[in-house]
Amino acid sequence: MRHADFIDTTEDAATGFGLLLESADLATPVPSCPGWSLAELASHLGGVHRWARAQLLGGGPQVDRQTPDAPLADRDALVAWFREGATDLVATLRELPEDAPCWALYPPEHASTWAKRQAFETVLHLWDASDSLGIAVPIHPSLAAAGVAEVAEDMYPRQVALGRMPSLEERVDLRLRDRLERSGDSGSFGVRVRLGPVDEAPADSSTAASETTPADVTLEVTAGDALLLLWKRRDLTAVDARITGSRAVLERVLAQPLAP
Repeated sequence: MRHADFIDTTEDAATGFGLLLESADLATPVPSCPGWSLAELASHLGGVHRWARAQLLGGGPQVDRQTPDAPLADRDALVAWFREGATDLVATLRELPEDAPCWALYPPEHASTWAKRQAFETVLHLWDASDSLGIAVPIHPSLAAAGVAEVAEDMYPRQVALGRMPSLEERVDLRLRDRLERSGDSGSFGVRVRLGPVDEAPADSSTAASETTPADVTLEVTAGDALLLLWKRRDLTAVDARITGSRAVLERVLAQPLAP
């Protein structure tokens, strides 16, 4: 997906989230975010949008910026507050070059990283909100596949670097069933993403480690379900999955805090 696609995704998902806030019971519990109501989820997401924008405008080291409290008790005020944060974030992402320097959660430390990260953040929380209302909004396969890659290549190594979990010893291949959009062709089935030791290097510059070291287990699943599994929104019993190899290994890996 292109930089502009991620920005459009953030805008569309934030619009959908705002529409839910206009009519839903704001006290509705959000099962996939234990302990939060829909209003509290809105407060979290609106705060993340403001925090991400502060990093974009900081142009360097991480910016510690206090987010104004969300007006949880007033629906109209909460909707306006949420939309203001999303609108400002999207506008800033569109104004800045994608290679504009700024602190980011993972490399590259450019605006492009925040465009990608906020697309996933907003879409996943739109899913949380809509799922709590019994109308779970599906996640587009190409976006979900990019989100799966983000967990494997960016979030999981960051969790290890921060000491939140050990590097995996096992190797899990996620084979995504969807036909994913690829520039220049009609798409591709069976895209594979590897979760394994963070320091496992390819045998040579042209061969991926996943092609030289066999996986302990392969999980065949849609990109959307893979993303929900990795972010602990679903478990294996709730998705249509085909497992080849050790289910015990798969369960151990999925139980790890692969993403914050």
